[in-house]
Amino acid sequence: MQDEAAAQCRAYLQAHPEFLLQAPDLLQELTLPHLGVGSASSLLERQVQRLRDERDQLQHYVDTLLRQAQRQTELGRHLGRLAVELLLAQSPDACVTALRRSLEEDFAVESFVMLTGPQSCLPDTITLEESDWQRLADDREAQAGVQLEEGELRRYFPAAASLPASLASIRVRGADCSALILLASADPERYGADMATDLLEQISRLFSAALQRCAGSDRDA
Repeated sequence: MQDEAAAQCRAYLQAHPEFLLQAPDLLQELTLPHLGVGSASSLLERQVQRLRDERDQLQHYVDTLLRQAQRQTELGRHLGRLAVELLLAQSPDACVTALRRSLEEDFAVESFVMLTGPQSCLPDTITLEESDWQRLADDREAQAGVQLEEGELRRYFPAAASLPASLASIRVRGADCSALILLASADPERYGADMATDLLEQISRLFSAALQRCAGSDRDA
């Protein structure tokens, strides 16, 4: 019966939230355990504290959304800068230089390497045997959470103080300029398998288009 009475009381107060305002004498008698250690506090204090908690949670949510929006704006600005530099590039070498600057300065990539097959027009790359190239550089989209053997990591990143803890890949598509760009980080969470790869795909499309344009100009010349 006690539980039933409590449920009825709760339901009535929910349906008539103004009831306690109309019965100030009853409000004075109601107490709840204090949020700290010790004495009691009024129902009003409890309600105020709850509102403060909800306000803090809402403010945290808003701050998170604002930070995400600012980050997206910043990434869009960096991507636009890269697009302009690639449009102005007149050779594959210039395209690679623009991409390298963008990855290092704008996107704060700790280290990266460009892998190519036996036939490639790209400078500053690691050339793979045909079998290794076919195994790594298939037609997949950009990926995060790439897994490689320790021996491969040591070969591709020989100057690193320690082996990369996470990897992502950008696929470069072109008739004469196919490549696979590996991005590496010492942070195991930076390129985790659950990371969105939309930005990597946009970089891939921009860089691939610029390389094909420059390679076509070289053939025409």
